[in-house]
Amino acid sequence: MSLLSLNEQVETSTELMATVDITDSPFSKFNLLPRIKSVLKYAQSFNYEGYDLFDGLNSPLLKSTVFYRSRYFRLALIQFCKKSPVNLRPLLGVARGFNPKGGALFLMGLIQLFEAYGEEAYSNEAYILFQRLRHQVQTRMIGNAWGYNFDWQARAFFVPEGTPNLVTSVFVGRALIAYYRCFHDPQALELALGVTDFILSEMICHEDAHMLCFRYIPAKDTEVHNANLLAASYLAETLCFFSGSRQSMIRQKILKAVRFSIADINPDGSWPYGTLSFHRWVDNFHTGFNIESLQTIQDCLQLDDYTAVLDSVISYYLDHLFDDAGLPKYYSNHLYPVDVHVLAESIIILRLLREKGYQGKPSRRLVIEKSLIDLLVQFQDEAGYFYYQKLPRGWNKIPYIRWGQAWMFYALSGCIRP
Repeated sequence: MSLLSLNEQVETSTELMATVDITDSPFSKFNLLPRIKSVLKYAQSFNYEGYDLFDGLNSPLLKSTVFYRSRYFRLALIQFCKKSPVNLRPLLGVARGFNPKGGALFLMGLIQLFEAYGEEAYSNEAYILFQRLRHQVQTRMIGNAWGYNFDWQARAFFVPEGTPNLVTSVFVGRALIAYYRCFHDPQALELALGVTDFILSEMICHEDAHMLCFRYIPAKDTEVHNANLLAASYLAETLCFFSGSRQSMIRQKILKAVRFSIADINPDGSWPYGTLSFHRWVDNFHTGFNIESLQTIQDCLQLDDYTAVLDSVISYYLDHLFDDAGLPKYYSNHLYPVDVHVLAESIIILRLLREKGYQGKPSRRLVIEKSLIDLLVQFQDEAGYFYYQKLPRGWNKIPYIRWGQAWMFYALSGCIRP
């Protein structure tokens, strides 16, 4: 099936009912469960292990060469593996691996399915993933953390395999909180609150009387808004487990982090990725992450202070990060590549807007939701997995375990209503 062209009228998938009430999500009339079970079965067949978008540096053949010492070689190698439509990792000796962030997304999706249907198979699978994540924890001087299962070279820094990072730790922490609330396992809560300790002890990049910014990895001072707000939102989610002066201290740090990031929003509502000169782009899924985090903070702190900010960012998101036909754009100024991760986050955000009773742009949102359903059909292979990207001239169909399968499983599981 070809991707909808820029000028083509978006049509509903044949699996969607012919008529859709604008007050009701098209996803509620779409048979998601077989697709969810299909991607879960695929992931289980590989024990939740697979290739990652950024795991090219795991090649034992290239790690042993002198070239590996070069930052530019590492950057080039990651980009080469990332952009190749042919999966070269087996030739390079890169093995499938278990990514803790991917495991956390699968765990949260399984909990959502268990809460919807109460089937023991989902709780059993959740227990397996909980134990796997528990055994991969890194105990820090203060708190707990998790990292990626590969070396990673970014433009701003190099991250060796296993280095704790904020994003992975928060997603694992969220999965542990969900597990605790569903199954009442005190060990899950203890591990989750250890992430709060890790954030507060190691991840403050800078702080003054008015603002602070949380860092992505320990000892690196790059300012990235989605990571900063993700940390703040996690602190907000765990705030209810503390009391007294500690709760007050954490609350103040959350507010400072929010002030730092919302100060960088452009007048039109666009939100740059970060503060460095080469981090000034605006993209779909990081904007989505920021919307999620800010909404979580507002809910957990029982505020309405950020409603106007959210309205501005959401308006920009809906108007500028999807094309006229409702297709999710990667960057604000580029449609392609149409990416599975962007698709997943778009599904999450459109669901969030309905759940929060957002009233703005109902017709626009309906067009986007119909487009997302059409893409969902196009992106899923008969074998159950989701493709990576649709390009202007073809597909990259590599089934990345975290970037594609885990994110889509989590996003779609959240749409389930029994």
